[in-house]
Amino acid sequence: MPDIAVITNSLWTEPPRLRRQVTDLLVSDGHRVAFFERPAMPWVSVKPLERVSESVIVARPKCLIHPQLRVVGPLAELNAMHASSSMRPMMRELDLGPATTVVNFNHDIFFIRRLFPSNRIITIINDDFESQARFPRFGHVTRALRQTCMDSDEVHTVSTSLMERLSAWCEPKLFLPWAVRPYRAPSEDMARRKTLLFWGSIDTAIDPAVVSRLAEELQRRGPDWKLMFVGPTRVARTRQRLASELLRHPNVTLHDSTQLDQLPLDDVLAAIIPYGREEWVKSVMLANKTLSLLAVGLPFIITGMPNFIRKPFILRLDECVGVREAIDACSSGFIGWQQGIQSFLAEHDAQSRLNQLGIPRGVA
Repeated sequence: MPDIAVITNSLWTEPPRLRRQVTDLLVSDGHRVAFFERPAMPWVSVKPLERVSESVIVARPKCLIHPQLRVVGPLAELNAMHASSSMRPMMRELDLGPATTVVNFNHDIFFIRRLFPSNRIITIINDDFESQARFPRFGHVTRALRQTCMDSDEVHTVSTSLMERLSAWCEPKLFLPWAVRPYRAPSEDMARRKTLLFWGSIDTAIDPAVVSRLAEELQRRGPDWKLMFVGPTRVARTRQRLASELLRHPNVTLHDSTQLDQLPLDDVLAAIIPYGREEWVKSVMLANKTLSLLAVGLPFIITGMPNFIRKPFILRLDECVGVREAIDACSSGFIGWQQGIQSFLAEHDAQSRLNQLGIPRGVA
Protein backbone atom coordinates (compact mmCIF):
# COMPACT_ATOMS: atom_id res chain seq x y z
CA MET A 1 0.00 0.00 0.00
CA PRO A 2 1.46 3.40 -0.94
CA ASP A 3 1.98 5.79 1.97
CA ILE A 4 2.56 8.80 -0.32
CA ALA A 5 0.29 10.13 -3.06
CA VAL A 6 2.11 12.40 -5.54
CA ILE A 7 -0.33 14.50 -7.56
CA THR A 8 1.07 15.98 -10.76
CA ASN A 9 0.14 17.62 -14.03
CA SER A 10 2.77 15.67 -15.98
CA LEU A 11 3.36 12.14 -17.26
CA TRP A 12 5.60 9.56 -15.60
CA THR A 13 7.44 9.09 -18.90
CA GLU A 14 8.33 12.78 -19.30
CA PRO A 15 11.95 13.82 -18.74
CA PRO A 16 12.58 13.76 -14.97
CA ARG A 17 11.91 17.14 -13.42
CA LEU A 18 11.11 18.22 -9.88
CA ARG A 19 8.01 16.03 -9.41
CA ARG A 20 9.86 12.91 -10.54
CA GLN A 21 12.93 13.89 -8.56
CA VAL A 22 10.85 14.30 -5.40
CA THR A 23 9.24 10.92 -6.08
CA ASP A 24 12.64 9.28 -6.50
CA LEU A 25 13.84 11.01 -3.34
CA LEU A 26 10.89 9.67 -1.34
CA VAL A 27 11.41 6.15 -2.70
CA SER A 28 15.07 6.30 -1.72
CA ASP A 29 13.91 7.16 1.81
CA GLY A 30 11.83 3.99 2.00
CA HIS A 31 8.41 5.19 0.88
CA ARG A 32 5.90 3.62 -1.49
CA VAL A 33 4.33 6.10 -3.88
CA ALA A 34 1.14 6.38 -5.92
CA PHE A 35 2.06 8.78 -8.73
CA PHE A 36 -1.07 10.42 -10.22
CA GLU A 37 -0.31 11.52 -13.78
CA ARG A 38 -1.82 14.40 -15.72
CA PRO A 39 -5.45 13.41 -16.35
CA ALA A 40 -6.23 12.18 -19.85
CA MET A 41 -9.26 13.13 -21.90
CA PRO A 42 -12.18 10.65 -21.78
CA TRP A 43 -11.56 9.17 -25.24
CA VAL A 44 -7.89 8.41 -24.57
CA SER A 45 -7.34 4.75 -23.74
CA VAL A 46 -5.01 4.34 -20.73
CA LYS A 47 -4.31 1.67 -18.17
CA PRO A 48 -5.77 3.08 -14.93
CA LEU A 49 -3.09 1.65 -12.62
CA GLU A 50 0.35 0.39 -13.53
CA ARG A 51 3.18 -0.71 -11.29
CA VAL A 52 6.34 0.78 -12.79
CA SER A 53 8.69 -0.33 -10.01
CA GLU A 54 8.59 -2.14 -6.71
CA SER A 55 7.81 1.12 -4.92
CA VAL A 56 5.84 3.17 -7.48
CA ILE A 57 2.37 2.70 -8.96
CA VAL A 58 1.27 5.14 -11.66
CA ALA A 59 -2.40 6.16 -11.58
CA ARG A 60 -3.98 7.64 -14.70
CA PRO A 61 -7.22 9.52 -14.00
CA LYS A 62 -9.43 11.20 -16.59
CA CYS A 63 -10.60 14.77 -17.03
CA LEU A 64 -13.61 16.09 -18.92
CA ILE A 65 -12.49 19.52 -20.16
CA HIS A 66 -9.09 20.52 -21.49
CA PRO A 67 -7.18 22.72 -18.97
CA GLN A 68 -7.02 25.66 -21.40
CA LEU A 69 -10.82 25.70 -21.67
CA ARG A 70 -11.74 25.72 -17.95
CA VAL A 71 -11.95 29.48 -18.03
CA VAL A 72 -15.16 30.00 -16.03
CA GLY A 73 -16.26 28.58 -12.70
CA PRO A 74 -19.01 26.21 -13.91
CA LEU A 75 -16.69 24.54 -16.43
CA ALA A 76 -13.95 24.17 -13.82
CA GLU A 77 -16.43 22.68 -11.35
CA LEU A 78 -17.84 20.28 -13.94
CA ASN A 79 -14.35 19.07 -14.71
CA ALA A 80 -13.59 18.76 -10.98
CA MET A 81 -16.58 16.47 -10.50
CA HIS A 82 -15.48 14.25 -13.38
CA ALA A 83 -11.85 14.13 -12.28
CA SER A 84 -12.84 13.33 -8.70
CA SER A 85 -15.12 10.49 -9.79
CA SER A 86 -12.19 9.13 -11.83
CA MET A 87 -9.67 9.36 -8.97
CA ARG A 88 -11.74 7.98 -6.09
CA PRO A 89 -11.96 4.36 -7.35
CA MET A 90 -8.19 4.39 -7.83
CA MET A 91 -7.72 5.74 -4.32
CA ARG A 92 -9.87 2.93 -2.91
CA GLU A 93 -8.02 0.27 -4.89
CA LEU A 94 -4.70 1.69 -3.71
CA ASP A 95 -6.06 1.87 -0.14
CA LEU A 96 -5.08 5.51 0.27
CA GLY A 97 -6.40 6.48 3.69
CA PRO A 98 -6.16 9.46 6.04
CA ALA A 99 -2.59 8.49 6.96
CA THR A 100 -1.42 8.92 3.37
CA THR A 101 0.69 12.04 2.90
CA VAL A 102 -0.20 13.97 -0.25
CA VAL A 103 2.61 15.74 -2.14
CA ASN A 104 0.91 17.89 -4.75
CA PHE A 105 2.49 19.58 -7.79
CA ASN A 106 -0.78 20.35 -9.59
CA HIS A 107 -1.56 24.07 -9.36
CA ASP A 108 -5.18 23.77 -10.50
CA ILE A 109 -6.48 20.88 -8.37
CA PHE A 110 -8.57 23.31 -6.31
CA PHE A 111 -10.75 20.37 -5.17
CA ILE A 112 -7.87 18.51 -3.52
CA ARG A 113 -9.28 18.87 0.00
CA ARG A 114 -12.49 17.19 -1.12
CA LEU A 115 -10.46 14.17 -2.21
CA PHE A 116 -8.23 14.15 0.85
CA PRO A 117 -10.33 15.73 3.64
CA SER A 118 -8.10 14.77 6.59
CA ASN A 119 -4.73 14.08 4.97
CA ARG A 120 -1.58 16.14 5.28
CA ILE A 121 -1.26 18.00 1.96
CA ILE A 122 2.11 19.43 0.92
CA THR A 123 1.87 21.53 -2.23
CA ILE A 124 4.98 22.41 -4.24
CA ILE A 125 4.46 25.14 -6.83
CA ASN A 126 7.31 24.54 -9.25
CA ASP A 127 6.61 27.06 -12.01
CA ASP A 128 5.05 30.41 -12.79
CA PHE A 129 1.82 28.95 -14.15
CA GLU A 130 -0.05 32.25 -14.31
CA SER A 131 2.41 33.81 -16.74
CA GLN A 132 2.21 30.73 -18.99
CA ALA A 133 -1.58 30.55 -19.08
CA ARG A 134 -3.66 30.99 -22.18
CA PHE A 135 -6.65 33.31 -21.85
CA PRO A 136 -5.19 34.83 -18.64
CA ARG A 137 -7.77 37.60 -18.63
CA PHE A 138 -10.34 35.13 -17.27
CA GLY A 139 -8.35 34.72 -14.04
CA HIS A 140 -9.04 30.97 -13.91
CA VAL A 141 -5.45 29.99 -13.19
CA THR A 142 -5.18 32.46 -10.31
CA ARG A 143 -8.47 31.26 -8.79
CA ALA A 144 -7.44 27.61 -8.96
CA LEU A 145 -3.93 28.31 -7.69
CA ARG A 146 -5.24 30.35 -4.79
CA GLN A 147 -7.70 27.66 -3.66
CA THR A 148 -5.10 24.91 -4.06
CA CYS A 149 -2.67 26.80 -1.84
CA MET A 150 -5.31 27.71 0.74
CA ASP A 151 -6.41 24.08 1.05
CA SER A 152 -2.86 22.81 1.57
CA ASP A 153 -1.26 22.33 4.98
CA GLU A 154 2.10 23.50 3.64
CA VAL A 155 3.15 25.28 0.46
CA HIS A 156 6.67 25.27 -0.95
CA THR A 157 7.90 26.96 -4.10
CA VAL A 158 11.05 27.25 -6.17
CA SER A 159 11.86 30.98 -6.20
CA THR A 160 11.59 34.07 -4.06
CA SER A 161 9.41 35.79 -6.69
CA LEU A 162 6.87 32.97 -6.50
CA MET A 163 7.04 33.09 -2.70
CA GLU A 164 6.05 36.75 -2.84
CA ARG A 165 3.16 35.99 -5.16
CA LEU A 166 1.80 33.09 -3.12
CA SER A 167 2.22 34.85 0.22
CA ALA A 168 -1.13 36.58 -0.31
CA TRP A 169 -2.83 33.21 0.28
CA CYS A 170 -0.45 31.17 2.44
CA GLU A 171 2.99 31.12 4.06
CA PRO A 172 5.18 29.50 1.38
CA LYS A 173 8.71 28.22 1.96
CA LEU A 174 11.55 28.14 -0.53
CA PHE A 175 12.14 24.65 -1.97
CA LEU A 176 15.04 24.51 -4.41
CA PRO A 177 16.27 21.52 -6.42
CA TRP A 178 19.07 19.49 -4.87
CA ALA A 179 22.20 17.72 -6.04
CA VAL A 180 21.38 14.21 -7.25
CA ARG A 181 24.94 13.37 -8.22
CA PRO A 182 28.13 13.86 -6.22
CA TYR A 183 30.67 16.49 -7.15
CA ARG A 184 33.42 15.24 -9.43
CA ALA A 185 36.55 17.34 -9.81
CA PRO A 186 37.03 18.23 -13.50
CA SER A 187 40.21 17.96 -15.51
CA GLU A 188 42.50 20.96 -15.04
CA ASP A 189 43.71 20.89 -18.65
CA MET A 190 42.35 24.32 -19.58
CA ALA A 191 43.89 24.27 -23.05
CA ARG A 192 41.19 21.83 -24.17
CA ARG A 193 38.24 23.77 -22.83
CA LYS A 194 36.88 25.64 -25.86
CA THR A 195 33.22 24.60 -25.86
CA LEU A 196 30.17 26.26 -24.32
CA LEU A 197 27.45 23.71 -23.52
CA PHE A 198 23.68 24.04 -23.33
CA TRP A 199 22.25 20.83 -21.81
CA GLY A 200 18.50 20.85 -21.32
CA SER A 201 15.21 21.37 -23.13
CA ILE A 202 15.84 23.12 -26.45
CA ASP A 203 12.74 25.27 -26.66
CA THR A 204 11.34 28.74 -27.14
CA ALA A 205 12.96 30.12 -23.99
CA ILE A 206 16.29 30.16 -25.86
CA ASP A 207 17.08 33.61 -27.23
CA PRO A 208 18.72 33.30 -30.69
CA ALA A 209 20.13 36.82 -30.35
CA VAL A 210 22.13 35.78 -27.29
CA VAL A 211 23.33 32.67 -29.11
CA SER A 212 24.50 34.88 -31.98
CA ARG A 213 26.54 37.04 -29.60
CA LEU A 214 28.19 33.97 -28.11
CA ALA A 215 28.82 32.34 -31.49
CA GLU A 216 30.37 35.49 -32.96
CA GLU A 217 32.76 35.88 -30.02
CA LEU A 218 33.79 32.22 -30.22
CA GLN A 219 34.37 32.58 -33.95
CA ARG A 220 36.77 35.47 -33.26
CA ARG A 221 38.69 33.20 -30.88
CA GLY A 222 39.34 30.55 -33.50
CA PRO A 223 37.85 27.63 -35.48
CA ASP A 224 38.14 25.16 -32.56
CA TRP A 225 35.81 27.20 -30.29
CA LYS A 226 32.18 26.08 -30.48
CA LEU A 227 28.71 26.02 -28.98
CA MET A 228 27.02 22.68 -28.33
CA PHE A 229 23.25 22.37 -27.75
CA VAL A 230 22.11 19.01 -26.36
CA GLY A 231 18.56 18.07 -25.42
CA PRO A 232 14.97 17.32 -26.42
CA THR A 233 12.27 19.59 -27.82
CA ARG A 234 8.61 18.90 -27.12
CA VAL A 235 7.32 20.22 -30.43
CA ALA A 236 9.05 19.14 -33.65
CA ARG A 237 8.13 22.38 -35.42
CA THR A 238 9.79 24.38 -32.66
CA ARG A 239 12.98 22.38 -33.03
CA GLN A 240 12.99 22.93 -36.78
CA ARG A 241 12.64 26.68 -36.33
CA LEU A 242 15.31 26.86 -33.65
CA ALA A 243 17.64 24.65 -35.68
CA SER A 244 17.42 27.03 -38.63
CA GLU A 245 18.30 29.96 -36.35
CA LEU A 246 21.04 28.28 -34.32
CA LEU A 247 22.76 26.32 -37.07
CA ARG A 248 23.31 29.35 -39.27
CA HIS A 249 26.41 29.79 -37.15
CA PRO A 250 29.10 27.34 -38.35
CA ASN A 251 30.42 26.84 -34.81
CA VAL A 252 27.06 25.72 -33.37
CA THR A 253 26.04 22.04 -33.19
CA LEU A 254 22.66 20.60 -32.21
CA HIS A 255 22.23 17.13 -30.67
CA ASP A 256 19.42 14.97 -29.32
CA SER A 257 19.15 14.06 -25.63
CA THR A 258 22.39 12.59 -24.34
CA GLN A 259 23.47 11.57 -20.84
CA LEU A 260 25.80 14.14 -19.35
CA ASP A 261 28.59 11.62 -18.78
CA GLN A 262 28.53 10.70 -22.47
CA LEU A 263 29.44 14.24 -23.52
CA PRO A 264 33.05 15.47 -24.01
CA LEU A 265 33.03 17.36 -20.71
CA ASP A 266 36.80 17.80 -20.65
CA ASP A 267 36.34 20.11 -23.65
CA VAL A 268 33.68 22.29 -21.99
CA LEU A 269 34.61 25.64 -20.46
CA ALA A 270 31.15 26.63 -19.19
CA ALA A 271 27.48 25.75 -19.30
CA ILE A 272 25.15 28.32 -20.80
CA ILE A 273 21.49 29.20 -20.30
CA PRO A 274 20.79 31.82 -23.02
CA TYR A 275 17.18 32.58 -22.12
CA GLY A 276 15.13 35.54 -23.24
CA ARG A 277 12.87 37.74 -21.18
CA GLU A 278 9.72 35.60 -21.18
CA GLU A 279 7.64 36.14 -18.06
CA TRP A 280 7.95 32.61 -16.69
CA VAL A 281 11.74 32.69 -17.05
CA LYS A 282 11.96 35.67 -14.69
CA SER A 283 10.97 33.51 -11.69
CA VAL A 284 13.63 30.84 -12.25
CA MET A 285 16.00 30.72 -9.30
CA LEU A 286 17.77 27.39 -9.80
CA ALA A 287 17.07 25.15 -12.78
CA ASN A 288 17.13 21.37 -12.23
CA LYS A 289 19.94 20.94 -14.74
CA THR A 290 22.08 23.51 -12.94
CA LEU A 291 23.12 21.20 -10.12
CA SER A 292 24.01 18.34 -12.45
CA LEU A 293 26.25 20.64 -14.48
CA LEU A 294 27.80 22.15 -11.37
CA ALA A 295 28.51 18.61 -10.15
CA VAL A 296 30.95 18.17 -13.03
CA GLY A 297 32.60 21.46 -12.17
CA LEU A 298 31.13 23.75 -14.84
CA PRO A 299 30.53 27.45 -14.22
CA PHE A 300 27.59 29.17 -15.93
CA ILE A 301 27.00 31.99 -18.38
CA ILE A 302 23.33 33.01 -18.28
CA THR A 303 20.80 35.60 -19.44
CA GLY A 304 17.14 36.37 -18.82
CA MET A 305 16.80 35.12 -15.21
CA PRO A 306 17.06 38.06 -12.77
CA ASN A 307 16.14 35.87 -9.77
CA PHE A 308 18.73 33.17 -10.51
CA ILE A 309 21.18 32.33 -7.71
CA ARG A 310 24.09 34.74 -7.37
CA LYS A 311 27.51 33.14 -7.04
CA PRO A 312 30.95 34.03 -8.42
CA PHE A 313 30.72 31.08 -10.82
CA ILE A 314 27.45 32.40 -12.34
CA LEU A 315 28.18 35.07 -14.99
CA ARG A 316 25.28 37.25 -16.18
CA LEU A 317 25.50 38.69 -19.68
CA ASP A 318 22.53 41.02 -19.16
CA GLU A 319 24.02 42.72 -16.10
CA CYS A 320 26.91 44.69 -17.61
CA VAL A 321 29.09 41.64 -18.28
CA GLY A 322 30.14 41.33 -21.90
CA VAL A 323 30.49 38.05 -23.77
CA ARG A 324 34.25 38.40 -24.06
CA GLU A 325 34.61 39.25 -20.37
CA ALA A 326 32.43 36.31 -19.30
CA ILE A 327 34.41 33.80 -21.36
CA ASP A 328 37.71 35.23 -20.13
CA ALA A 329 36.46 35.03 -16.53
CA CYS A 330 35.53 31.37 -16.98
CA SER A 331 38.99 30.62 -18.37
CA SER A 332 40.81 32.37 -15.54
CA GLY A 333 38.45 31.41 -12.71
CA PHE A 334 37.54 27.82 -13.65
CA ILE A 335 39.99 26.06 -11.30
CA GLY A 336 39.70 28.59 -8.49
CA TRP A 337 35.89 28.32 -8.45
CA GLN A 338 35.86 24.57 -7.85
CA GLN A 339 35.96 24.77 -4.06
CA GLY A 340 33.01 27.18 -4.06
CA ILE A 341 31.04 24.94 -6.43
CA GLN A 342 31.70 21.90 -4.23
CA SER A 343 30.60 23.76 -1.09
CA PHE A 344 27.42 25.00 -2.78
CA LEU A 345 26.47 21.45 -3.78
CA ALA A 346 27.07 20.22 -0.23
CA GLU A 347 24.56 22.81 1.04
CA HIS A 348 21.94 21.58 -1.42
CA ASP A 349 21.90 17.81 -0.91
CA ALA A 350 19.03 15.32 -0.81
CA GLN A 351 18.86 15.09 2.96
CA SER A 352 18.31 18.82 3.30
CA ARG A 353 15.19 18.55 1.14
CA LEU A 354 13.88 15.48 3.01
CA ASN A 355 14.28 17.40 6.25
CA GLN A 356 12.32 20.29 4.79
CA LEU A 357 9.38 18.09 3.77
CA GLY A 358 9.33 16.58 7.25
CA ILE A 359 7.95 13.21 6.18
CA PRO A 360 9.05 10.41 8.56
CA ARG A 361 11.24 7.79 6.97
CA GLY A 362 9.32 5.04 5.14
CA VAL A 363 9.44 1.35 5.92
CA ALA A 364 9.49 -0.15 2.40
